[in-house]
Amino acid sequence: MSALVIGIVGLVVLIGLLLLRVPVALSMAAVGFFGYWSISGLNPTLKLMGLVPYSTVASYTFTVIPLFLLMGYFVYYGNLATDMFSSFNKWLGNIPGGILYATIIGGAAFGAANGSGPASTATLARITIPEMERLGVNKKLAYGAVASAGPLAQMIPPSMLMIIYAILAEQPVGKLLIAGIIPGIIITLSYIVTIYVVLKKNPDWAPKTQKYSIKEKVHSLKGIWGIAILIGSIMIGLYLGVFTPTEAGAVGAAIAFVITIVTKKLKWSGFTSSIIETIKTSATVFFIVISSFLFGYFLGITQIPAFVSEFLTGLNVSPMTIMVFVCLMYLFLGMFIDMISAMFLTIPIILPAIIQLGFDPIWFGVIVVFLAEISLVTPPFGISIFMIQGVVKGSEYGDIIKGSIPFIIADLFILVIFLAFPKLILFLPGLM
Repeated sequence: MSALVIGIVGLVVLIGLLLLRVPVALSMAAVGFFGYWSISGLNPTLKLMGLVPYSTVASYTFTVIPLFLLMGYFVYYGNLATDMFSSFNKWLGNIPGGILYATIIGGAAFGAANGSGPASTATLARITIPEMERLGVNKKLAYGAVASAGPLAQMIPPSMLMIIYAILAEQPVGKLLIAGIIPGIIITLSYIVTIYVVLKKNPDWAPKTQKYSIKEKVHSLKGIWGIAILIGSIMIGLYLGVFTPTEAGAVGAAIAFVITIVTKKLKWSGFTSSIIETIKTSATVFFIVISSFLFGYFLGITQIPAFVSEFLTGLNVSPMTIMVFVCLMYLFLGMFIDMISAMFLTIPIILPAIIQLGFDPIWFGVIVVFLAEISLVTPPFGISIFMIQGVVKGSEYGDIIKGSIPFIIADLFILVIFLAFPKLILFLPGLM
């Protein structure tokens, strides 16, 4: 069997393992090990296994992952999101549907201090949905708003997925993080417009308006100062080059810790949980990264990336047509496997062709992360759907999906805008 055929068989086996819900790290490590062995022999494979784990993660760049994770867990266990949502709700509560707008804005702000889509969704569901149900918001719309607002954390810095893509694609972490700012704002505004349109057609879905005095509104601002300082410090520092992405992670973790201590929000149990969860999540991410690099070495000797690149660039169609089909492929994959798995599986194969077709790898990274954001709410395996089901008692799978449809439609329109106007993504990184 030729190396190319072995590579194709390896890809089929890997996809099969992922569909069977075998952990992505184990799947890629197994296929990479046995595939490399079948082509190069046992001794070179064992030498590779001895070198890859250390050489892959023993890098200063990788320290950004546990640092931003620690920051996110301090924010989560310090319950900073609760006061922030309460403040947004007081300022917007007198508008019909104000609590829904507060949920979207709160999701964007919390995402900028958290970096994890699933964690952000779970937090928003726990805080906002009971309050929306109490005020009489249509439950499907409430579920859809939370399911869509939570994944904003994957676009807005400090996005964990953006960092993972930067490592996989060997692109500057700082530029990728900054590239997510304008798209994050556009997505947030689009969701607000979506809610406005839905409520215009169904005014009875809007909750009762709440009246708050100016004094109550101003007093509520004390609930957002911590997250505002945290987000501002990281974004301004990264954009102005005051510190590197890794230093931004350290600064962010330190600021989050100080804020939760000053506000007396972080208990000892929350502190220990933050440390333990950071270690566990970092170990999981590093295991996946090591496995993906091992799998990448296997793909390299099969020449599959070169074959795919040559095939795509040789097609008699425009580069944008190819990009549209790549996006459709990711949307399809996201319906059945989580997008982190899809990224590790496809980026080593697709990216060389994307660059050769003339697309900017930073722009493509934002597109892929946005597609990952969409995949969190698309059935049948959207993680946000299951997060809400796990947090909100009595929530129905079908209701969450129906409530998410307007936001998924909005996402597809946004995707077209990002494809048509790449400058929206590349403007800020181009100024760095």
